[in-house]
Amino acid sequence: MKDMALVRFFLHPRLHEDLKIRMHYDSFKNQSEFFRACTVAYLEKNDKFMEFVDFYKEDQKLQSKASIRKSIKLREEGKDLMKKLGITKEDVENIFDLIEEEMPEL
Repeated sequence: MKDMALVRFFLHPRLHEDLKIRMHYDSFKNQSEFFRACTVAYLEKNDKFMEFVDFYKEDQKLQSKASIRKSIKLREEGKDLMKKLGITKEDVENIFDLIEEEMPEL
């Protein structure tokens, strides 16, 4: 557990109860599993998760519609470029591993 970070936030008790019930219904073992799945989906820019993020940003007026459209366009262009260059997720991981080996202080 040393190499893990703790993430905490506050939630209204009723929302917390509803969350636990819904996670049980969807067969999540615990809250950690659920939030790790959400975090990984967000960081990996999972298409379906990013659709939700874009919806949320617009619904909560966190960004303008133009900014959201620009973000969507940039993500699509990035995916297209990676395909054109033939770069896979594994290639990106290998690049970061090499950088970490050469420059561990980063």
